[in-house]
Amino acid sequence: MRKVIQLRFLFTPLLAIFLNGELRGLTGPIHKDGPITMALVLASNGVVSNSNTWLGWWIERDEGWHTYWEHPGNVGLTPNLDWELPDGFKVESLQFPFPKRVQMAGVKAYGHKGKTLYLAQIKVPEIAVGEQVKLTAKARWMVCSNVCLPQYTELSITLPVMELPDSDDKWETKFTEFLNDQPEEIPQHWDVQATEIGQFTKLSVTYFDKLNVKDVYLFGGDYLVCSDAKQNLRSLSSGFELLLPKPIWPKENPTHLYGLLRITNSANIQNFYTLEVPLK
Repeated sequence: MRKVIQLRFLFTPLLAIFLNGELRGLTGPIHKDGPITMALVLASNGVVSNSNTWLGWWIERDEGWHTYWEHPGNVGLTPNLDWELPDGFKVESLQFPFPKRVQMAGVKAYGHKGKTLYLAQIKVPEIAVGEQVKLTAKARWMVCSNVCLPQYTELSITLPVMELPDSDDKWETKFTEFLNDQPEEIPQHWDVQATEIGQFTKLSVTYFDKLNVKDVYLFGGDYLVCSDAKQNLRSLSSGFELLLPKPIWPKENPTHLYGLLRITNSANIQNFYTLEVPLK
């Protein structure tokens, strides 16, 4: 069994480096295991009774290592938090940052490298000011380089209940950047269609915007797109077609094509769109 190291003392050297480097807000006990360092974080020094707040899961990976997106692709495991909450608390689904293409043993998938923040919205019930509430989550993930390490631990954070918490500038900025950098909805005036053609799915997008499209990539969801194969782009005068290879074992009888559509323009600016289109 792999040894799990819990760092709980404020002045240990590693914790001091971690805090001085990135974590200056309210931070739970830091977990360090091999190439991964992580903690639960809050962008202020407390929470307000009967309110909604965002709670972060901060992960740092050593160079050359990656974890996976919510839809990993052909290989990988979705990072997950299984919450144990006090009475009255509720938590929404974990929100993931935009993925990158990663590779394990020659197989391409969807994941994250370096430092990333995941957010989940927490509903705080009616609690007296001055109380302190501990939130706990069982975390599981897979970190990969030349090998893959399935890992898990218990994370926690204690939240003081206050009338008016103070925000931390550094963490507040990171939380705000994350929330502002969300995928867009497909514009209503675009005509988007998905058609199954044997071992491929053809995504056709017609629009009349001057987008100057340089590249298009679909991070497929629900095991409908092979993450390890090339997607063939055909530019049209008023849009594009993207030919998407199916996985070896695709989802049976799918009704929709899901995913995150990345469009890169001629200035190398990327825009992400949430895709959900019926399959023909």
